[in-house]
Amino acid sequence: MDVATVVISAAGGLALFLYGLRVLSSALKRATGERVRTLLERLTDTPYRGVLVGIATTGVLQSSSVVMVLLIGLINAGVLSLRQGMGVMLGAEIGTSVTAQLIAFRIGDYYLPIIAIGFVLAELGRGRRGGDVGRALLGFGLLFLGMDVMSDGLRGLAESEMVVNLLSSLGTNVPLGVLIGAGVTAVIQSSSAMTALVIAMGSAGVLPLPAAIALILGANIGTTVTAQIASVGASLAARQLARAQLLVNAIGVAVFIPLVPWYAALMAQTSPLLARQIANAHTLFNVASTLAFLPLTGGLAWLAGRITHGQPPVVSTGPVHLAEAFLAAPAVALSQARHELLRMSDLTHVMIEQCRHGLLEREEAPLSEVLEIERAVDELKTAIEAYLERIPTDALSTRDERRLHVLDHATGDIERVGDQAVNIAERGRVILAKGYPLSAPARADLQTMFDKATALYREAVEALRDEDQDKAREALRLEAEVDRLEKQSKEAHFRRVDEGICQAEAGALYLEILHNLERIGDHAVNIAGDVLYAL
Repeated sequence: MDVATVVISAAGGLALFLYGLRVLSSALKRATGERVRTLLERLTDTPYRGVLVGIATTGVLQSSSVVMVLLIGLINAGVLSLRQGMGVMLGAEIGTSVTAQLIAFRIGDYYLPIIAIGFVLAELGRGRRGGDVGRALLGFGLLFLGMDVMSDGLRGLAESEMVVNLLSSLGTNVPLGVLIGAGVTAVIQSSSAMTALVIAMGSAGVLPLPAAIALILGANIGTTVTAQIASVGASLAARQLARAQLLVNAIGVAVFIPLVPWYAALMAQTSPLLARQIANAHTLFNVASTLAFLPLTGGLAWLAGRITHGQPPVVSTGPVHLAEAFLAAPAVALSQARHELLRMSDLTHVMIEQCRHGLLEREEAPLSEVLEIERAVDELKTAIEAYLERIPTDALSTRDERRLHVLDHATGDIERVGDQAVNIAERGRVILAKGYPLSAPARADLQTMFDKATALYREAVEALRDEDQDKAREALRLEAEVDRLEKQSKEAHFRRVDEGICQAEAGALYLEILHNLERIGDHAVNIAGDVLYAL
C-alpha cells in the first residue's frame, strides 16, 4: 500500500466532494432561497407541516446545517416561534439523508457528461436561471467525481490488515466509532461529507457495516455544532432550538448504540450493496428519531429550556439581528438585515414623536432623548451597511439582489430621517432656552405638519416592510400634501409676522423646523420610490 497515494486520493476526493456540494448548494440556494424562506415563514403552523417543510427544504438545499441557520435567523427575528422551528428541525433530520441516498447510487461514467453539460450551461447561460441550473449540475457531477476518487484511493487501505482490523473494531467498540464520527464531522462542518467518506470506505472494502453505522451515528451528533455556533448571541428561543437539535440527535444515538449489531443485520437485508446499506441505515435512523420526537415537541422544548440559560431578550440599542453565522445563508442574512433596518426605522420614528412632544409641550427631556437615540441610529447604520456589503450577491436570486440594493439605499434615508429629527430637537431646545413662544396658529400648523410627515414616513416604512406597492403609492400621494402644507404654513407665518402675532426672532427657527419635516417626507419618498420601482 502506497500511503501517500491513499492520503492524497482520499483528501483530494473529499475536497472535490465538498466543493461540489458547495457549488450545488449555492446554486440551489440562489435559485430557491426566496421560496424556501417563504415556505419556512408561512407553512410551519403545526409541527407536522413543519416536518414536511423541513424535509423539502433540506432536500433542496442539501444541507441540514443551512436550514438550521435559516431557522435560527427567523426565530431570532421573531418571524417563527420555537414550536414552529421544532417541526422544521425534525424534518431536516430526514431531509439530510437525501444526500446519503444520492451518493449511494453507482453512476460510474455518468458524472463526466454531467460535469461537461453543467459547465457549458453555467458559462453560456445568459439568464440567471440557466446559469443556476448549470452550476447545480456542475456541483452534482463534481460531488460524484469526488466520491469516485475517494473510493479508488481508499481501496489501497484494504491491503493493510492493521488498518482493516482497526476500522472493523469500531463495529464492536461502537462508542469509540460514534466519538470519531462526531469529531470528524464537527471539524469538517458537514455530515454529508462524513457520510460520503464512510460510504467511500465501505465501497473500497475497508469498512464493515457495523463500523460504518457507528461513524454515521457520530456524524449526526457532530453536525449539530454548526447550529450551536450560529445560536451564539441569538435570542433565547433560537438558542433553545439549537439545544433541541443536540438533544434529539444525542438521545437518538444513545438509544441506538446498544442496538448496532442487530441494526446492522437488519440493514444488511435491505440491499446487496454495502453503500446502499449504509445510506439506508442513515435514513432509517433519522426517520425513526423524527417519528419518536414529533409527538414530544412540547416536552423537548421544555427540556431545551431547562438546559439553556438566559432571559428573554431586552431592548438593545446595538445590532441584535446581524450574526456572523447567517452569512452562510445569504437569503436569511438579507432577511436579518431587513429586520435590523426596520428596527432602526422604529427608533427614528420615536425620535420624531419625541420632537413633537418636546416642542409642542415645551419639555426639554424628550428633545435631549432624541440626541441620545441618534447615537444608536448611527451605530445601526454603520453595522447594517457593513453587513449588507458582506452578503455574497452571487448566492442571491435576482429579486433578492434588488432587495439588497433597496435596503442599502433605505439605510441611508432612514439615518437621514434621524438627522432631520436631531435638527428639529436642536432648534426646539433653542426655542425653549430663549423662551420663544409659539402662537396658537403656529402650534396648530406645526401639529398638522408633524401629523402629515409622520404619516408619510410610516406609510413608506410599511411599504418597505410588506413590499407593498399600494402603500408606496400612498406615500407618494402624501408627499404632495406635505409639500403643500409646508408652503401654506410658511405663508401663514409671514402674515402673522406682518400682523405682529408671531415674533420675527423665533421665525427663522420655526421655518427651519418646517423644512426639516418636509425633508423627512423627501427621504420617506425615496424609500417608497425604491419599493415601487425596484421591487
